Amino acid sequence: MDLQISAEHAGTSTRRLRKQGRVPANLYGFKKASVKLSVAAEDVEKLVAGGSRVVDVEVNGEVDKAVVQELQWDIYSTHVRHVDLKRVDPEAIATTDVPVELRGEPPGVRDGGQLRHVAKWVTVTCPEYRIPKSIVVRVTPLKIGDSILVGDLEVPEGVRIDTDGSAVIVELFDSRSSKDARAEEPDSESLSTKEIESMIIDKLGTFRQICETIPDEDREEILREGRSI
Repeated sequence: MDLQISAEHAGTSTRRLRKQGRVPANLYGFKKASVKLSVAAEDVEKLVAGGSRVVDVEVNGEVDKAVVQELQWDIYSTHVRHVDLKRVDPEAIATTDVPVELRGEPPGVRDGGQLRHVAKWVTVTCPEYRIPKSIVVRVTPLKIGDSILVGDLEVPEGVRIDTDGSAVIVELFDSRSSKDARAEEPDSESLSTKEIESMIIDKLGTFRQICETIPDEDREEILREGRSI
């Protein structure tokens, strides 16, 4: 649910406003004139504490949907000194790709596991003003063999994921198993002469069998043209 704040037209100096417990603000955009406002400091604190990005700004009974475009802090980063609010179209819907951000480190990585980030973007449909900057995936709980699918993602209210829910976002696999599998593959450099001769004889036998299936006239034509079989 969007935070609703009450604002007043700023008709006095910013220093006096702050002494009165109010924060100067600008409201602009969406084909309307820019307006200088002031917002109660306690409303700004609620906005920051709740992590709200979208707000309903009420000025003299008129409500505008807006996003928090910028917060200006004091030199100690403890109090907000100014707020920029940008009006948005509440009816506009957008479909776009949003990056997937991985956070944390699974304990399985220290046990020889390797994290593979498969799908780095997902497609979402939502109101334009609700497009998330990224979708955060916490991978700390993953164990070797676990994976997180698109269908497991948590998104903000009003956001729909259009990407196939069965697509893999991230998986934790055992890198040691893949190394063991590669180690079991025959290495031509480590084969003995007899083993290599045996492989060649097997290949020649297969070649003869193929030749026997080709009619005599076709075989002669192939040999004349120098084509390989």
